[in-house]
Amino acid sequence: MAGYQATKIFILMLSMAFVLGCGGGGGIAQMEEGRGDHSATLLADGRLIVIGGRAGNVIKSVEVYDSVANEWSPASPMAQGRFAHSVTVLPSGLFLIVGGDKSTGANPLESAELYDPAKDTWTSAGDMAYKHGEGHTATLLNNGTVLVTGGPSLIEGTKRVIAFSEVYDPATNSWSSTGDMTEGRKGHIATLLDDGTVLVVGTESVEVYDPATGTWSLAAEFAESHLEQFTATKLNDGRVLVAGGGQKGKYLAPDTLNHVDIYDPSTGELTAANSMGAKRWDHTATVMSDGKLVMVGFKTAEIYDPATGNWTSAGEMPEGRGRSHTATLMSDGTILVVGGAKIDYTVAGLEVTRKGLTSSEVFDTAVPWEED
Repeated sequence: MAGYQATKIFILMLSMAFVLGCGGGGGIAQMEEGRGDHSATLLADGRLIVIGGRAGNVIKSVEVYDSVANEWSPASPMAQGRFAHSVTVLPSGLFLIVGGDKSTGANPLESAELYDPAKDTWTSAGDMAYKHGEGHTATLLNNGTVLVTGGPSLIEGTKRVIAFSEVYDPATNSWSSTGDMTEGRKGHIATLLDDGTVLVVGTESVEVYDPATGTWSLAAEFAESHLEQFTATKLNDGRVLVAGGGQKGKYLAPDTLNHVDIYDPSTGELTAANSMGAKRWDHTATVMSDGKLVMVGFKTAEIYDPATGNWTSAGEMPEGRGRSHTATLMSDGTILVVGGAKIDYTVAGLEVTRKGLTSSEVFDTAVPWEED
């Protein structure tokens, strides 16, 4: 029996080492450079711009995808290579790229850059007071400023998860401090609510930022923790759906979750919703044009219908990819899933090699991926 269990663990480790890989491509042209932990943002003309990320190295290059021509083309690179950064489209049309890490091994950045899509040029957006590395958030407020919160930082040379928040003002190209969150957070998710406040969803609780006062207040606590690598997505009716999560267990086998909670800003309460059909972490969540929510994780996808509260399977990709991929709603109503990584680990769970993926997949509700 012991030998049988050992064999199962060995097979699971091999599966986890390869599950982040991607194949197929569905006829979509491949990027010039493989990458994961990048950003992907839809341009005003319907093209997709992919910025930075990492593979075996940290990437400063930028590529643009034209879905009509089905081709990628290079754009001007950033001044600083970075991954797990945030991108905010400002009212002016400029892109604000904030923080992230400059090398694998958690080296958070305090720098920010501005990208002008019309001119394909980069300029400095100054330095924040604190470094905000992988797991911070950036949110465009209704007054045109940008709120940056938390993440790992370096305080007197020591890496810490911080509660500090800062605000970027495009009018002056400057940063200023604002109120601290109720606790240090990393891997949290920030969402602008309909009333102009910002909801931050963490592992155990949610809190709300009021731009008028610059202060934070605890809003609610989860009955069951989502641990890490969950998603929190604003639905078209203003509610926020929090799904999945988990944590790494022994031998790389993640302890994953399928439970779902919904935060209702009108009541300030968290309530349990129908669980997903599959346990998920490291997944992405994308709201489609019809208001339904598509979850993509590793290989499988499923759809949530807010009108009924039900989940339905949406098939499988030809090969899986983790959360280091991006999933973006395109102007034609399809979702373009880009990049990701194939990672090899030691038995102890330490990363050995990381290969960025150049391939992409298209999810179309009219032609779902096939069931395995």
